[in-house]
Amino acid sequence: MILYRRLIIFLAVITFCGCVPRPVTDETRPAKVDWEGVRDVVLLKFDGSEGEAVRSHVYERFDEVLYFKVLDTSAHPVLDEVTYDMVENAKSLGITREIGADLVVVARATGVVDDVRGTDQAEVKEGTGYFKKEKNLDGEWVDVEITRTVIRTVPYVIRHASLNTDYMVFELRTGTLMAAGTVSEVRNKKFGGAKPDGDLEYQPTEAPPPADSLDKLSTIVARRLVAKISRMEVASAIQFDKGHTRLVRRGVVLAKRGDWEDAIQRWNDAIDKEPTAAAAYYNLGVAHESLGDLENLKAAKSLYEKAISFGDNPLYPDGIARVERIIDRSTDE
Repeated sequence: MILYRRLIIFLAVITFCGCVPRPVTDETRPAKVDWEGVRDVVLLKFDGSEGEAVRSHVYERFDEVLYFKVLDTSAHPVLDEVTYDMVENAKSLGITREIGADLVVVARATGVVDDVRGTDQAEVKEGTGYFKKEKNLDGEWVDVEITRTVIRTVPYVIRHASLNTDYMVFELRTGTLMAAGTVSEVRNKKFGGAKPDGDLEYQPTEAPPPADSLDKLSTIVARRLVAKISRMEVASAIQFDKGHTRLVRRGVVLAKRGDWEDAIQRWNDAIDKEPTAAAAYYNLGVAHESLGDLENLKAAKSLYEKAISFGDNPLYPDGIARVERIIDRSTDE
């Protein structure tokens, strides 16, 4: 009942004051966030046409990340009333704190599917009704129909599917907005028509249901969103190795800024130039560790071991010990 009363009070305040949350720019981050002890996560309602699809996949991805535990909110239906546009005010009233979470994630996901139909002139093989004798793979003589190439008008569908997910992440102990931004994914695919490689066959015309296309985008967006949250923790808690080359140092700057893909490219470039670049191997290990699932943690351990083989830095054995503790903790739970 306390939760419901607070929600009613909150809605009255919003109605009276006309309060709205401030605009969120892409990749909003506070100057400093203490990630110590941040583990229990609550996923509030995801608004928008694809909100629940994205939320479902975010649940699945969080289950794989060993740093976090997603709390069950089914006993608190009032939380489903806290929408994306309300959350900054709602969290100030403490609605979400009562379930004992460390971290709250809320989002709004909207998807669009647009199909463009057309036709190609495609070369197609068709049977003539005449046969000839040929040897098959077993060396036996068999009848094979003679074909001819004809030009057919072949229909196609070009599907443009896009999904935009605005998100906010709050740390509940201090009420800090830890991150906010947008994760977007776009896919264009042709169904039917002539194959681009010039094959005489052509593809099936039928495109999958629009919901299938959006669900695939939801999976990708969910993985990217959870990776952003997981990597914020690692980037603030784990020390990088700046090494002795410009490429390695630049990669560290990019990773701390959240540009992990560019950072990884710099470290791979450093290894291409210097295959014994221990710092680059170590930092690539951090990149894998930051994703937090078992497969990436094992990859991180392997890269830390590689770094040890080429360099002497206490960060390297510390990295091995750290991922081993995380893996051991997950098997004990």
